Amino acid sequence: MMCANTVTFTRAIRLRHMNRNTPIRLIMLVAVLTLWLANIVQAETKPVEETTNSLPSPSNEPPSTNGLLLPTYSHANGLSSSPLVEPFDPNAPPRATIPIGPDLFVGGYTSLEGETNRHYDLSSTFGKADSTLTPIFAPAFAYEPNQYLQLYVNPVLEIPIAVEEIEDKSQTTELNMNLAFLTVKNVVPGARLQVGRQRFIDSRRWLFNENMDAIRLGYQYEQFSVELSVSQLNLVQRNLLRREAEEDEEGFVNYYAYADYKFGKKNHIGLFALYQDQQRLGTAQPITFGLQSSGRLFDNLKYWLQTAAVRGSDGGQRIRGEAIDVGLTQVFDRAWEPSVTIGYAYGTGDSNPNDNVDSRFRQSGFQGNSDKLNGVARFKYYGEVLDPRLTNLMVFTGGVGIKPLSKTSFDLVYHYYLQDHASKRIGGSDLDTDPTGLSKHIGSEVDLVVGYQGIPHLQTKFVLGYFFPGKAFNDTWHDGAFLASFLLRYNFY
Repeated sequence: MMCANTVTFTRAIRLRHMNRNTPIRLIMLVAVLTLWLANIVQAETKPVEETTNSLPSPSNEPPSTNGLLLPTYSHANGLSSSPLVEPFDPNAPPRATIPIGPDLFVGGYTSLEGETNRHYDLSSTFGKADSTLTPIFAPAFAYEPNQYLQLYVNPVLEIPIAVEEIEDKSQTTELNMNLAFLTVKNVVPGARLQVGRQRFIDSRRWLFNENMDAIRLGYQYEQFSVELSVSQLNLVQRNLLRREAEEDEEGFVNYYAYADYKFGKKNHIGLFALYQDQQRLGTAQPITFGLQSSGRLFDNLKYWLQTAAVRGSDGGQRIRGEAIDVGLTQVFDRAWEPSVTIGYAYGTGDSNPNDNVDSRFRQSGFQGNSDKLNGVARFKYYGEVLDPRLTNLMVFTGGVGIKPLSKTSFDLVYHYYLQDHASKRIGGSDLDTDPTGLSKHIGSEVDLVVGYQGIPHLQTKFVLGYFFPGKAFNDTWHDGAFLASFLLRYNFY
């Protein structure tokens, strides 16, 4: 904004430029301080780590594969050969380890997913209620004729069954080609090339949690890794039972680069850049670049940090958005391993929709926004019910958790939501109604997440969530939305 005092035009422009860059400078300052502190802690604890590196890692810890990695679905599905167990990720591709022929292996899983949601329209009357059960069968096949080639195929059969519906909706059986790609490896030490439908993820699913048709090149040397890729969602039809072609509403071609450095025992820091070209409509070309880091500041104090800025253009408007997501989890060395988590996420909004600058932050559109705190199951860390994108939004998070057994966890998580600028939209929200745009107070949410992996090959997750609408929904603010879901998954490999 310009002052009414005697300020020259040149100085006013300089002041406005400084104000616009303040969030970016703050983000970068936080990133530098975090990295500096982590390095100091690493140096202080290095002798302790050297004495413990020879000990086997606990089976409930995830593999030390931080950052965005190039998956290699060999017998172990790209996971470490040690007895490490990844926290339950329902979207993880199955392993193929059972030999059925020369250089041919099979594996897979069968699962049952159930979900019921009520009052997503926030109505005081008997509102919409949906309950579905979805049996899933997902075999996986791997062919490895030599040390240079891997072929991995993973079709998924889903049969949704409506248990309760107020509105008639067709439940369609789907046979999806979930993954199908070729990996070329070991030609150059540390390098591998993948072509086909493959999984794109990062440690917190903040950028990617999607299977896309892509060509991707990765290289790793000691603690440093780099990745380059070109991808598009559903370039080849996904559902094999549909005759008509699937329409991708966004049609982005994604050009992606990522560099990651691991330091200490479980820390990493990475830089990324993502350019998206909206081919089908030709109206948006966002460019997202940023930094992500996670690990341990101390033995029992975990941290995460995500920062990003988005630039480019969309429909004649310039894009100027920023975001940050930062948090800490303190684990106490007591019975049941109690933990406490605090977090803050902020994505800028647009104060003036009528100018030629759109200052909203926008995520990639392929994000999953899921992670674990100290438990054994991933969940949506911006809320299981609301499940928003980080745009025009502030999310304050607090959580407590316990692990009565090494492979059993309970997490109770609270979220408080405020819009950056009052708006009639909540990006990505699962609600069936919109706010009035008269208040920034979206509301709050409480989630209970239970994970269990105590039985070999069996993974289970249970979720209860309740959203309390705020003053942004002043007509029906007293009526909340409820979600209950479960997932049972049996892996054979």
